[in-house]
Amino acid sequence: MKRSILFILSLVFAFQTAPAGEVPSDAKRIPTRSEIEEQYRWDLGDIYEDTDAWEKDFSYVEKNIGNLKEYKGKLGRSAGNLEECLRESEKLERILDKLYVAAHLLKDQDTKNSTSQALASRIAALNQRFYQERAFLWPEIQEIPERRLNRFVNSSEYLRDYRHIFDDMLRQKEHILSEREEELLAMASNMGSEFSNIREALTQADIEFPKVKDDDGDLIELSYARYSSLLRSRDPEVRRAAFKGMYGTFDDFKNTSAATYRGSVKKDIFFAKARGYDSCIEMSLDADNVPVEVYDNLIATAHEYIGPLERYMELRKKIMGVDELHLYDTSVPLSESDKKYSYEEAKDLIIDALEVMGPQFQADAKMALNSRWVDVYETRNKRSGAYSWGTYDTHPYMLMNFNGTRNHVFTLMHELGHSLHSYYTNREQPYATANYALFVAEVASTFLENILMDHMLETLEDKNEKLSLLDQWADNILGTLYTQVLFAEFEREAHHLAEQGVPLTVETLSETYFEILESFYGNVLVLDPEYALTWSRIPHFFRQFYVYKYATSISASTALSRKVIDGEPGAMERYMEFLRSGAGDYPIALLKKAGVDMSTPAPVAETLELFNDIVSQMEALVED
Repeated sequence: MKRSILFILSLVFAFQTAPAGEVPSDAKRIPTRSEIEEQYRWDLGDIYEDTDAWEKDFSYVEKNIGNLKEYKGKLGRSAGNLEECLRESEKLERILDKLYVAAHLLKDQDTKNSTSQALASRIAALNQRFYQERAFLWPEIQEIPERRLNRFVNSSEYLRDYRHIFDDMLRQKEHILSEREEELLAMASNMGSEFSNIREALTQADIEFPKVKDDDGDLIELSYARYSSLLRSRDPEVRRAAFKGMYGTFDDFKNTSAATYRGSVKKDIFFAKARGYDSCIEMSLDADNVPVEVYDNLIATAHEYIGPLERYMELRKKIMGVDELHLYDTSVPLSESDKKYSYEEAKDLIIDALEVMGPQFQADAKMALNSRWVDVYETRNKRSGAYSWGTYDTHPYMLMNFNGTRNHVFTLMHELGHSLHSYYTNREQPYATANYALFVAEVASTFLENILMDHMLETLEDKNEKLSLLDQWADNILGTLYTQVLFAEFEREAHHLAEQGVPLTVETLSETYFEILESFYGNVLVLDPEYALTWSRIPHFFRQFYVYKYATSISASTALSRKVIDGEPGAMERYMEFLRSGAGDYPIALLKKAGVDMSTPAPVAETLELFNDIVSQMEALVED
């Protein structure tokens, strides 16, 4: 199912508009959705006008889902049969996409809403039934002799859209099972996703965080969104209290977290063994035709560049005037620039920065930010974090929890990159090849972050402002590359332990994570023992071997964005072709056409050399 970026619908919602201002004046309290002005809430009516429209589509799929079986045993007889079956499957799948993302976007805007929970549960069941009914499709196509399949493709314009998919299927032929086995795996996949659902219910709905003091000495409700802001406080007691409140809460639920993650890893092992792979990581990377060596080289290269990371932390100590630095101290801005941006100011800054991308790209970005694609502010029970999501037949939506910091301006630019990637791909590609791989998904987002960073550095004259922005850049590479590699190494080791039969207990998971954490920071930071529980806080671990793609993506985007910024002939054209290419080729091949070779560790090393240079620039500013 093609859900590469994220959507929801306007099912039961007639929201009232807040009387004035972007957010309610009482900033100490998390507002309700009705208190946020309409222009700052996504317009879900672009997917479905109301509940009846959703139910109509649901009924259509439910009624017609059995039609696919009519083609069973007939696909290899003619190109016409194969085309008709794929057309019918695509039609149902595209409706399911809309139903699925609609229900989940509704759930994300209020995680305690029972209506959205019920819709999400219903569509999950229908989705499972669809894949059960369609389980015969790929095994049967797989049995068509290759020469005959090529003849079918050459005789049909529609089937030509599937050429790369068929080639990829043949590449993975040994891992596609029989019809009955594929049907069983489709049934099991829904049960496997429940571990992620349990984790989400626990962390988004059931867990209640304590109240902590902010910089003004007022007690406020701790939340995921507020946690990151509190760690930027210049008051060490505020930072420490936020850290203790967050990790103390997760300590209370550590056994449940371990059981849930253990179940998720066992699910990964089950599917890897069922499909005949030697390991979970091999199965996961093979989906994108990425060699395991790319993953291993990424981790090895990051460890080769621990030196610049330690220099950066030593610089932090010097600027902050401390002898010891805790991990929860590392988000504090290194200069006095704590500039806040209104959402409107953030949009203007982003549009100005995109001038280097050309007038059409700039206009498309402006359209995206001003057409209610974005759900801007944190509201009560809203999902934390940020994302972009959508379907082939709808425009992308962006979830934000915008708090006015420069970090959140960059987050908005990041999600805009995802959204425009999907916008261009869906506009140019047929449905069959529109769902670009996760391996390239983060390239477009971090590419635009680099564009914004360069624009801001070019327009700054104040020394402290420049130091602050360089620190932002260093922190971005730290978070997107070093930290994600740390997470990736933990994932690799946790799966390896489980594959060797080692139980993933709280103690095993915590010891494994802390040992890796020490290999990155042990020589330069005070590592509080509570940080061993970080594995329980990371939702991406329930999407196996996903986080490493942040690190490879920032490495690719750093190289590609520099070519555009420097005005290299053809660089922008090649990049736009990449954005329009979807899944028309394998990820590494697409990036190579755009101008960067991710099959080697060179782009990762180049990005870490850039990090080293940024640290040197910061050191020079501090010495002046």
